[in-house]
Amino acid sequence: MGDRTPIEVIVYSCPPERVNAVLEVFEEFGLGHEFVLPGDPAPGPAHASRQRRLELGRGYIHSEISVGSSAEIAAALPSDAAWKVWEDPKYQHLGEVHFNHPDLGVFVADCDAQGRPVFTSDAIDRLVERTDADRVQLGHLTGRTWGTALEQLGSANKGIVIPSDAPPGSAPLQAAALNQLASGPSRWMPADAPGQARSTTAPDR
Repeated sequence: MGDRTPIEVIVYSCPPERVNAVLEVFEEFGLGHEFVLPGDPAPGPAHASRQRRLELGRGYIHSEISVGSSAEIAAALPSDAAWKVWEDPKYQHLGEVHFNHPDLGVFVADCDAQGRPVFTSDAIDRLVERTDADRVQLGHLTGRTWGTALEQLGSANKGIVIPSDAPPGSAPLQAAALNQLASGPSRWMPADAPGQARSTTAPDR
């Protein structure tokens, strides 16, 4: 058996019609809440029946999963939801984080135990030289653009609970605070971002 490590997934926004797809991934990989809070579904014999709703901004974890599982989970989650998946460093293995935002696409990097991207000093020097120290471009290459977008979604949506049978359009997908990223000019989004085609107006600064 290979090395095992903790893993966590946080969903920041999700179209209601995709909630079941997210929950099926959680069930397949055994992800759940570390603590039971008031209002959580009562425990029962059927694990799947306890997760028929998705809470935005709350961690779904597995305390011991095979190293490398973050990539499998990220590949299975819907791209039209916004989420973060990371596994902790373990022994000789670095952690790995996957960010996804519908307007930005996916960002993947090595990370620490809090899911923060980490880079060697040599890698940072190369990025600074490559971008001529442009902070916006550095944000695209280091994941800060994704971190900012997901943080804003988290502030807007944290605590929202979406049942698996919610009708389409009944829960937020985006937050108004994302305008400076999702509706900004080209330089405010990575060149290959899915939302680039919708980038037409100047950002709020």
